Amino acid sequence: MRLIGARLRRLSLSRFPRRKAATAKPAAKAAKSLQAQLRQWHQRAGIAAFIFMGWLGASGFAINQSSSWGYDTVGVSWPWLTSLYGLHAEPPQTGLIADTHWLAVAGGQTLLDGKPLSMPLRNPLGVVAATDEGKPTLFVATPQSLILLTPEGDRVDELMPPTLPLPNLQRVGSVKGVANSLAVQNSSASFQSEDGGENWKAVEPTQVVWSEAATLAPERRALLEPYSRPRVTLEHALVDAHSGKLFGRFGVYVINTVGFLALWLSISGIWMTWRTSRNRRRQQAR
Repeated sequence: MRLIGARLRRLSLSRFPRRKAATAKPAAKAAKSLQAQLRQWHQRAGIAAFIFMGWLGASGFAINQSSSWGYDTVGVSWPWLTSLYGLHAEPPQTGLIADTHWLAVAGGQTLLDGKPLSMPLRNPLGVVAATDEGKPTLFVATPQSLILLTPEGDRVDELMPPTLPLPNLQRVGSVKGVANSLAVQNSSASFQSEDGGENWKAVEPTQVVWSEAATLAPERRALLEPYSRPRVTLEHALVDAHSGKLFGRFGVYVINTVGFLALWLSISGIWMTWRTSRNRRRQQAR
């Protein structure tokens, strides 16, 4: 009996270490799993932060070089970009009409019948359809000169003093009842011509039908829409994208998230380094 009891005690004692190893093994496995997951998320966050920090660095460099690269003067009118600023195309409501032709200014361009002129006109005051040397011609008045265009928009000539009887212009029109006539006016006098601006004589302002801005039809305004898109300088867009303001509150949240992400990367990196060093020292101590 004594022999049997001793064997039972030895058998019982031999099982205790096995139970300790069984309980310690899941704990070690859990710690290892936690560290592996943390390392995996650390790598993912590091890649995301790397991409974002790369963008911040590249955009910051471009902003510093914007003056020398001309980004402070280059304007862009991408619809997706202007929509972020809440800007939308606004075609002009009025234009200058002469016979079957119409003239309008949109987005810095001067458009004749919806097509941009090769040379924009500065502040057109009015337009008259007449003839020059027997050819159909559009006479467009600006404050400094009278510009002659073909019906297709090609520039033919430009009349300036002394060919023009006035040093500056305020209005242009046609004389009532006189075919192919042309009249110009400033604050002091008005003159008319019946030969395309070669010869001039005084005329009463009341005898002239002056060219004035008129409301454009919807279909004509639709032709002006592509040229009426607002523009944003590339430098302005870069600065707002760099700071996150370009995307409103969402952009600010992204910047804050990246800040917290960088802080988490620092803390988790230090923790993983400390834990690896501790495990290494334990292995060396054994």
